[in-house]
Amino acid sequence: MKQASGTDGSGQETLGVAAVVVTFNRVALLQRLVTRLLELGSVDAILVVDNASSDGTGEWLADLSAREPRVRYRILPTNAGGAGGFQAGLEWAHDLGAELAWLMDDDGLPAPDCLDKLLVHKGEYDFWGPAVLAQQRPDELCFPVRLPGTATVARTLDQLEDVAVDGRVADVVIPFNGVLVTHELVDRIGTVRAEFFIWGDDVEYLWRAIDAGARVATIVDAHFLHPATDDLGTPMLRGLTTYNHSPSDLKHYCMARNNTVNLLTFRGPLHAAAFWAKTAWFYTFVKPSARRLILSAQAILDGLRGNFTGHERFLPPRPPHPASPGERVAVVVVTYKRPELLDQLLTDLAAQTRRPDGVFVVDNSGDEATARVLEAHSELPLRVDHVGANLGGAGGFNRGVRAAHEAGFDRLWLMDDDVRPAPWALQALLADGGDCLACVREDRRGNLVEKAAVRFDLSNPLQLRPKVASIEQTYPCRASMPARIHIENAAFEGFMVHRRVVDAIGYPDPSFFIFYDDCDFQLRAQRAGFAMWAVRDALMRRQFDFVQSNDLASWKGFYMYRNLFAVHFRYGTNALVRLKPFVLTAGVVALSPVRGGPGEARNVLRALVGALRMRRLDSRAKLGS
Repeated sequence: MKQASGTDGSGQETLGVAAVVVTFNRVALLQRLVTRLLELGSVDAILVVDNASSDGTGEWLADLSAREPRVRYRILPTNAGGAGGFQAGLEWAHDLGAELAWLMDDDGLPAPDCLDKLLVHKGEYDFWGPAVLAQQRPDELCFPVRLPGTATVARTLDQLEDVAVDGRVADVVIPFNGVLVTHELVDRIGTVRAEFFIWGDDVEYLWRAIDAGARVATIVDAHFLHPATDDLGTPMLRGLTTYNHSPSDLKHYCMARNNTVNLLTFRGPLHAAAFWAKTAWFYTFVKPSARRLILSAQAILDGLRGNFTGHERFLPPRPPHPASPGERVAVVVVTYKRPELLDQLLTDLAAQTRRPDGVFVVDNSGDEATARVLEAHSELPLRVDHVGANLGGAGGFNRGVRAAHEAGFDRLWLMDDDVRPAPWALQALLADGGDCLACVREDRRGNLVEKAAVRFDLSNPLQLRPKVASIEQTYPCRASMPARIHIENAAFEGFMVHRRVVDAIGYPDPSFFIFYDDCDFQLRAQRAGFAMWAVRDALMRRQFDFVQSNDLASWKGFYMYRNLFAVHFRYGTNALVRLKPFVLTAGVVALSPVRGGPGEARNVLRALVGALRMRRLDSRAKLGS
């Protein structure tokens, strides 16, 4: 059954089925799979997401895509795991307008008629897939199938056929192993939770789909081969049940953490407690291991706290890779009626040990004093945009990043006018060479005041403030920090981004005006697979202290509330988190007689309405807009 593909009336490409393949360092298996997919006429595009493989996968994909127009590929800057790969791939297929995304890992292999047998049921289901068979023993299921709401478990193909009704098993599917997902379902529930890294991301997406009313089924006569995972499903309690034991600490940690999150979110605390008890029993009596018990406890606690960074300690560290000497750096500065501060900043930029190649200044004020300061700094390669109206920091960075990107600069270094970079700051960033880098800020007295988030939690509905931990809360001073720290967001005060990031995600969203535009941009970058690092030696000094907490009843308070709510609506990973703005609004209004007063109550109500209108990315933040 061939799906419709071509262009719509505007010339925009349309796709019927886009196969989404996630791969990492298994080029031989990938070649086998892509060869099979190219044999299938029902596949309109093959979208390969490469998790930064080092085995020649990228070179092979580059050569193949030049010869095969249906094959396209993206190489993520770092290994984002299966979850990050499927998040990027499903979003890619959705952005291309694919009617159906067909999801699979590189070690799977669909039968030649698998897709056609699935497409027979197009329109009946939203999330449906084949019987997943063990590659070594095709008469057995690779993963046992439990019928929902029963104790019946099918372990062989014959058993699955026996429990099927009209060749289908309703309300169950083995996700991300040849499953089809409709464009409309992605519209409804979003894409995969990249922070899971591996394990449980597929189950989370399936359960989220079911909670949203998706029609789900396994089509028994459609077959998909996958290597049997004999190290999983270890029997316990005299064969009454099994436990997913893996010798890999990385896999076990992610399994225990992500299972905790999934069970608490979708099944409730009793199911989660049963899993914890099962884990304790298994590593106490079945395969005794004090070390694995401790690791399990750490993973469960991280799941309870919504900490999705713990798996990184099991990954090989990414060493700094200095930027190419030929890369051109543009500084993007947004200023508004602070000519004295702007003058100091420009003086410091001119004193950098590695001078910038361009300085784009977006002047939101247009006042004469600012113009005189800019005219006085002829030693810098200035490009000035006198806006003539106050667009806020977000609007200014949108214009500045767009201009520098369109001018072809390789790296963009963003900052407000109230910071002062140390003379070696730019050189330190380039010595690191990451795609998304942040300076580390001190105040004028030399105190560490870096508020970049080490953990930014948009998964736990009970976490009122998503910034769970910051650099200044984690380290007593800058000297005590390691050379680079993984972070989850940072201010546009010394933030450097490579143009490849802008190519992937677009520009800062100007609709934020002030506050959280940087957070929004960086969340988009992370969802696209880019890691963020704070560089200890890239010192930036702030000219003012942070006093925003007292502004919640002012005009600034409106933007703080509105934009925080918009971030929750856009990036909250579950329905409860996306409902948090409503709860916070009700709490602020209820407490306004004793805290905040009517001004804050009015702000938060207006903010909620405004945030609902910002649930989608502003078109001005997209490339080509």
